Amino acid sequence: MVDAKAAKARAKPAAQATARGGTAFAPHAHCRICQCPVDVKADPRVCKDPTCIAELERREASERRMRTWMLIFFGLFALTFIGPVLLRTFG
Repeated sequence: MVDAKAAKARAKPAAQATARGGTAFAPHAHCRICQCPVDVKADPRVCKDPTCIAELERREASERRMRTWMLIFFGLFALTFIGPVLLRTFG
């Protein structure tokens, strides 16, 4: 049988420590590439490892390229619907 009073006594100090804002770990963030802890204020959120920096630059370039292509395709898609309406209105 589990002793409820003993369990409650063991759990109470841990609950009090977190209620006061005390944690076992210092505030930190994680590198976007390798997930190692970095400073909370690090911008960009990446560690000092050159491979992580290079990978972040590669990912950001890929995201910019993808955003550009999505804008172009959205424009072409919108033009196929708006173009005929404009031609009928002004033509």
